[in-house]
Amino acid sequence: MSFDPEWKRGSASRASRFEMTRRRRLVAGLTAAAALLLVGRLSALVYSDYVWYSALGADGLWRERARDVFVIQMVSAVFAGLFALVNLSTIRRSIISLAFPRRLGNVEFGEAVPQRQLDQVAYILSAIVAGVMSLAAPSWERLALVRAGSRFGETDPFFRMDLSFFTTWLPLEKSAYHWFLVLLTLVSALVIGLYALTPSLRWQRGSFHVSVHVRRHLAVLTMLYLLMMAWSHRTDGYDLLVHGSGPGGGFSYIDHKWLIPAYLALAVGTVAAAALVLVAGWTGQIRTIFFAVSAVLIFSITLDLVLPSVSTRLGGGTAATLREAPYEATRAAFTRRAYGLPSVGPLAIPHEISRFDSFADSAKLARLIGVARDSVLVYPGATGAALVQRGRGVAAPALGGGIQRIAHAWSEQRLDIAWSSYSPDTRISRRRDVGERLTALVPAFTQGSRVVPAYLGDTLVWVVELYSASNMYPLSKHYRLAGDVRSYFRHSATAITNSSTGRVTIVPDPNADPIAVAWRARFPALYRAGGTDLLDELTARAREAPAILPSVPRPETDSAFHAEITRLYARMRGALASGNLAAFAAAYDSLGAVIGRE
Repeated sequence: MSFDPEWKRGSASRASRFEMTRRRRLVAGLTAAAALLLVGRLSALVYSDYVWYSALGADGLWRERARDVFVIQMVSAVFAGLFALVNLSTIRRSIISLAFPRRLGNVEFGEAVPQRQLDQVAYILSAIVAGVMSLAAPSWERLALVRAGSRFGETDPFFRMDLSFFTTWLPLEKSAYHWFLVLLTLVSALVIGLYALTPSLRWQRGSFHVSVHVRRHLAVLTMLYLLMMAWSHRTDGYDLLVHGSGPGGGFSYIDHKWLIPAYLALAVGTVAAAALVLVAGWTGQIRTIFFAVSAVLIFSITLDLVLPSVSTRLGGGTAATLREAPYEATRAAFTRRAYGLPSVGPLAIPHEISRFDSFADSAKLARLIGVARDSVLVYPGATGAALVQRGRGVAAPALGGGIQRIAHAWSEQRLDIAWSSYSPDTRISRRRDVGERLTALVPAFTQGSRVVPAYLGDTLVWVVELYSASNMYPLSKHYRLAGDVRSYFRHSATAITNSSTGRVTIVPDPNADPIAVAWRARFPALYRAGGTDLLDELTARAREAPAILPSVPRPETDSAFHAEITRLYARMRGALASGNLAAFAAAYDSLGAVIGRE
């Protein structure tokens, strides 16, 4: 029996194509399923986040956050991806053919990589760079502060910039600088590594040999590094007003007369050196590149390390003290304004607001938190989401039904919620930790170092002071406040968080600073209208119930049973207010015994 050889070859070819098609379909199906799961998860997170903000009356803040995050992430991803793609495409055009060694038996040969695969690798690497750099993008809070448009109406005496430039714009600019520096370093390493795989960049006979194409490409990257250095020198001049070379980091005569002009001159000189490096690299003048880069580095090191110390040693004595006197006076004036200190008298040390500190010490706070874990919804240290049935007064989105419930379940990665028997009006409360909740609602402000328990009537609330804080305010002294070193620290508001409903009430300071005023004008719905009268209603202990029925030895009737329950409830509430866990447990056991008898 014999077979036609052409038939066998055709059959094998069709079988191979069939297997290839099936594998491709499987890969395509798995990819589509993964993409669907990812999109569904992201959609669920966005939806659950929006309804959480909406339940607390912060729709405007959510829209600002979503818009700023989208702008920052999109701009970062697009710019990083295009920057990487341009560099990788430049490498791609320099490669006529790329072959990797292969062995078949005892025979070695080179296998050329198809041009189409090289293009695909360039696109994939660019997409990876875009994804990585989008994750490293500046925070949206910095952009939101700039968009809030705060204005101090006061300028520094040296650069004549409004002080909001230092507290809002300069932090965003420095974040952008560090982001682009990371991008440039990442792409440069990728470019050099890929060139090393080709004959265009090789080590031969004790030296590097580069092609004209590689030399020009590396010259462009070197030029970009020098431009980044010029950008850094520009911001360093502003940093002198924040971290000077004088005693205690103060701005001094040397900073004013020597270092600021030197940084400006060095920034201009570095830009000129960058242009020179580009021309020299294009024409093949390697020594010119070396001397230009070396000169910039030497001058930078001299300016940062040598000049301040030499100037300080040469500028001692009585004359130096007289020269520094105006700068010390300026620093004292800016320090008073930065911390809201009295304009006359000795310079006091700033501190946090301590109005409610006497309500509870750390031991009482710890006892209350221990009891609160089983009795209230929101408290310091709370984790995870909580489902609240019959919680119409709770500031949390409803669980709902259908797609709404599936979104909540997917967001929490608890699919049991999707087919549970909870009623649609059940509330799902997230961000139950007091600090986490306030960080989401007032991201522009720094929270005080203490969470103080207080009572509004008979309701337990958590009180946190909020501050406008910055470490970039110019010409003021630096103090450690609220866990960090600050050069600006002003009280802006008091946040009151209801432990039972999770609702947050923000009472603004009547003498708020420009940052707080601008933020309140942009998001007025977050603040309580009126004065600070609500703060006067806070007490250290829960107020007694207006009327409690007399107790009886044994509840024989409905009225007696109600009286006994009311009395035990009052005992539990009083024990909770005082932090007496033993009394609370005893009253709780008595309550259980009474209910058990009935």
